Amino acid sequence: MDPIGFLIAFLVVVALGTLVGAATGLSPGLHVNNVAALMLAAHASWASFVGSLAPEMAKDPVAVGVLLACFLLATAAAHGVFDFIPSVFFGAPSEETALGILPGHRMLLAGRGSLAVALAARGAVLGALASAALLLPLRLVLSDPLHVYETFRPHTSGFLAALLFTLIAFEARGGRGRLGRIGRTALVQGLAGILGVSVLRGASGVEADAALFPLFSGLFGMPGLLAAAIDPPSTWEPQRIEPLPRLSRWEAVQAVRGSAAGAAVSWLPGLSGGAAAALATLGSRRTRPEAFMVLLGATGTATSILSVSVLFMIGRARSGVAAAVEGLLGPEATWTSFPDVPASLVLPLLAGILGAAFAAPAAFWVARAIASRWSRLDPRWLARGALALLLVLIAALTGPAGLLIAGLATLVGSVPVRVGVARVHLMASLLVPALVAVQN
Repeated sequence: MDPIGFLIAFLVVVALGTLVGAATGLSPGLHVNNVAALMLAAHASWASFVGSLAPEMAKDPVAVGVLLACFLLATAAAHGVFDFIPSVFFGAPSEETALGILPGHRMLLAGRGSLAVALAARGAVLGALASAALLLPLRLVLSDPLHVYETFRPHTSGFLAALLFTLIAFEARGGRGRLGRIGRTALVQGLAGILGVSVLRGASGVEADAALFPLFSGLFGMPGLLAAAIDPPSTWEPQRIEPLPRLSRWEAVQAVRGSAAGAAVSWLPGLSGGAAAALATLGSRRTRPEAFMVLLGATGTATSILSVSVLFMIGRARSGVAAAVEGLLGPEATWTSFPDVPASLVLPLLAGILGAAFAAPAAFWVARAIASRWSRLDPRWLARGALALLLVLIAALTGPAGLLIAGLATLVGSVPVRVGVARVHLMASLLVPALVAVQN
């Protein structure tokens, strides 16, 4: 095989993956899993395209599969970066960015919306790099010699229950009225959990992947948009275009913390970036919004990349992208000899890192362009426009059932502010369905 030809093909698929990830990230309701499903459905066409980049590889299905896996990892990484733009500016969260709504909105109100996106993008790049650093330790832990995956698998439900109770414990710590806070927090978790089980276990009539968009838009985005549309904050400041500051020690700590949370859940069934974000935010209620955005950016990207990496360690796909990579690589998606990392994993991992690195400055540029025009508009009409856009997208993608989900989720999403607890407890809408699935 011509190494120069392969290198050119690799760079082309990474660049294309970055562009596709930017498009899906900027489009609320679209996810990289949609791209993965499309690739599997039209595998022959994709393989033919990749083969045309380096004709000598056309007859090598392994090389073609590796390049397609590189495309998917670059897409996933870029999607995770650009996903924060609609989350911060338009209140349209995905599962991974939902917890970024509040700190991102605070920074937007303070005139620092573009900086919020830039910090999340920085976190994504750091999370991608941390994923590479965590690769060997995670392999040692999950597979031989420790075999934690096989040992821990029967206790997954206990882990999920402990995470929910730990979230309550962090909410209730210190001060007076502890029992009252426990009760209010349990109420929020209970309402979110019931809604999540109803929506994600098929009762809504909308497929689970599609239902996540109206669910998280209602839980995290619409309550704030409704409030701003009726009575916008008096402290709304003009958007400032400011340079990205130097990486602080505290931000680096948050990036490591988020990446570790991603590693902790990337191999567990039924869990993904949302659960990792909930785990990463334990005890971070007083974290500055700037560091919080770095934390969430690192968490989402690390979870996305490591969920593919663990496929090679335990032989189980834990995300839509991982399932697609398994279909593309087949027996090549294994890691049998430690510490020799297989090339079929190294190259997609490198593609993910490059995808995040290419996407970060581009996302910052897009965010700055939006911010430069943001201050010319009335905050009330901005909120109303964003709310209308969400409703149109929800109706187009999920129909009347999706609108009903969004309405119910908005009611539930308004409860934490009313009772004075953190909105991280709304992540029970993911954790409880995962707990039910594991129990069954």
